[in-house]
Amino acid sequence: MTRLCHHTLTLLGVTALSLTSLGCFPVFVPSKPDSPTEDLSFEYIDGDEASDNYLLELRINGPILHRDVGPGFLGVDSGVTYAYAFQRVLEKAAEDDRVAGILLRLSTPGGTIVGSSVIYQALEDYKAETGNPIVAYVDGISASGGVWTMVAADEIYAAPGSIVGSIGVIGPSFVYFDDPIAVDGGLLGGGVTTRNGIQQFIISAGKGKDLGNPFRLPTEEELQVLQRNIANEYDNFVAHVAATREIPEAQIRDEMGAYIFDTETAEALGLIDGTDYQEAAIAALATRAELDDDFQLVRVERSTPSLLAVLLGQAPTARADETLQAQIEQDLCDMTTQAMLVYYGNVSTLCPAWYFPQQQQL
Repeated sequence: MTRLCHHTLTLLGVTALSLTSLGCFPVFVPSKPDSPTEDLSFEYIDGDEASDNYLLELRINGPILHRDVGPGFLGVDSGVTYAYAFQRVLEKAAEDDRVAGILLRLSTPGGTIVGSSVIYQALEDYKAETGNPIVAYVDGISASGGVWTMVAADEIYAAPGSIVGSIGVIGPSFVYFDDPIAVDGGLLGGGVTTRNGIQQFIISAGKGKDLGNPFRLPTEEELQVLQRNIANEYDNFVAHVAATREIPEAQIRDEMGAYIFDTETAEALGLIDGTDYQEAAIAALATRAELDDDFQLVRVERSTPSLLAVLLGQAPTARADETLQAQIEQDLCDMTTQAMLVYYGNVSTLCPAWYFPQQQQL
């Protein structure tokens, strides 16, 4: 069978995060790639190209975000997954009688709770509406929010060498400027030199409204509120995995924690059903769909602009790609500073370095 490669997005690292009111400038995408009413177009991957039975491969690739975008974003190699675009594609797939099942391919460290839960519910809704099976295939990593989504599948397989787990919740991080004397270069450049002497005024109303102000430490009460929020979401996450994978909650809390596991351990713990290559996952899906070999594996095709669209300046351009990349970077920054996350890894690497001033201590 044909092996497919996928693209990953290399992101810049920074040293600290802030919940400060110094946020990203908004960058707007002028239009969505597809309207919500357009039919899906598919492209062949493997199998019997003459078959009328489709097994649809859908990818959860990179961080999971929940900003509302058009369904065409699912066909863009952006290095992120937009949950509502994913949801709309599933809704369209449910209306297509040719689609007999979903191969859910995951290569994700997780993302926002909202985005992960939207994808999970979309998968459950698809199964309820169509009766079609879903088989998940972990292609390298399914961590945290990836686990949240993949437990909707009827079976879960992972490629050898993959890692699975990280059932935990992380809140936004803070940076605190200790006795700053200068802030140079403005929001998008320069840095902070610390000792004493600078004053900052933030006008706010409501207890804890300026939480994340880098010029003051959070109070004990504020930290307790944040920790309680995180604990509540963690309880929800544990209960979610326990119910869908039939794993005792006590085992998740006490034995598994938020650790990441190799596939052998993940299978022993009940997070996946087996370690194998993609052919096994595809075969399992075909068996559940009762198709034998009478199927073709397909994926969503990215729209090709017409000549008229090119002439009218509506086709994708290098500038449009730059705008899309800028929007993705903003969405990643927003994710790290505004949302509780089900994410595995150093969240500071999600936000480009220009988002936070450089720091210098004398």
